[in-house]
Amino acid sequence: MRPIRRCHACGSHFRRSPDRRHGRIRMRQRVDPDVTLPDTTFVCDGCRPDVVDLTRHWQPRDPDADACSFCDRTADETGRVDLASVVDDRVVSQGTYPLCQGCEEVFATFLADLSAGVDLPSAWTHTPSTAGAGFDRTEDDLRVETTPPTDPEPRLRLLVDGESVLEAVPRGAPRERAREFVAAFESFYPADARDLGAAVVDGHPGLRATE
Repeated sequence: MRPIRRCHACGSHFRRSPDRRHGRIRMRQRVDPDVTLPDTTFVCDGCRPDVVDLTRHWQPRDPDADACSFCDRTADETGRVDLASVVDDRVVSQGTYPLCQGCEEVFATFLADLSAGVDLPSAWTHTPSTAGAGFDRTEDDLRVETTPPTDPEPRLRLLVDGESVLEAVPRGAPRERAREFVAAFESFYPADARDLGAAVVDGHPGLRATE
């Protein structure tokens, strides 16, 4: 089953396709380690033009260049972002762009303004707990739960009829990853829960399947 990816801009979920071009943004290096830029994120074919419009005049440069791709000014230190156009899972074009700290912040603000929050689908309920987040689908015996946020080895689990059928390691806040997982799962449900869950994990840069 093809990976299920979430569009950073509109929040919709999609599968890669040989008939559509989507975008991938990867932050390889940051000037400011605290800047709110995602390590890897995707934009769907409908939202990709918004990112292209902003970055159309950026100048691709050697990764060691000391000039910013956005403002073209020389900088003592630059970060690095890779922008790629992807058809199916084939990169059809890609550029490497150094960004100075000021332009890195501008790009972070732009992506934050584009980004849509993840709302819990109406078919699901959320039960807060210090022991970990729990999400239940009211019409089926489906449950997504996380380990407590203080767990040194956090996990996200999909349960069907009380049996764990999928486990993943979340990067970042487990509760947030669980909400994103539920939203993606619901977009393509009904289907085989195990295969569908695996496709969601495979397409989410913040989730990694356990061995």
